[in-house]
Amino acid sequence: MHELLVGAAGAFGGTIGLACLLNAPRRTLLPSSLIGVLGYVLYLLLSLAAGQSMIFSYFLSTVVIAVICEIAARVMRTPTTIFLLSALVPLVPGYSFYRAMLALVEDQGAAAAASGLQAVQIVGAIAVGAAVTTVVFRALGMRWGEQHAARGR
Repeated sequence: MHELLVGAAGAFGGTIGLACLLNAPRRTLLPSSLIGVLGYVLYLLLSLAAGQSMIFSYFLSTVVIAVICEIAARVMRTPTTIFLLSALVPLVPGYSFYRAMLALVEDQGAAAAASGLQAVQIVGAIAVGAAVTTVVFRALGMRWGEQHAARGR
């Protein structure tokens, strides 16, 4: 429980910090931070409590984050990237990359390869989760827009 609370606080701080660095509108700071916390907590619950694989946990967390960001962007009439960029920050595998670089410096090639491969797989899961969600929302949005336009005629 302690790890969950500390992780959530760190996710909130990291998300709001990056949103400020990216000059996101003030009204989007809290929603994007809460979305980032939700995604990180979901990742922790999936990987630790539910025993899911790490890659699947990252992928599903990213999909949930991306869906909520798409909805929030439509509600607040802002681009999705304002929410998505900062909300995905807690999922970035910085520690895995750090371990890979440390192993390289210490001349431990096998450990560097393992950590690097793990980090690349995580980045791939995040990228695929965000891309799939965005494509689905765009396709549904275009279809909805066509139907809405047809009704208006």
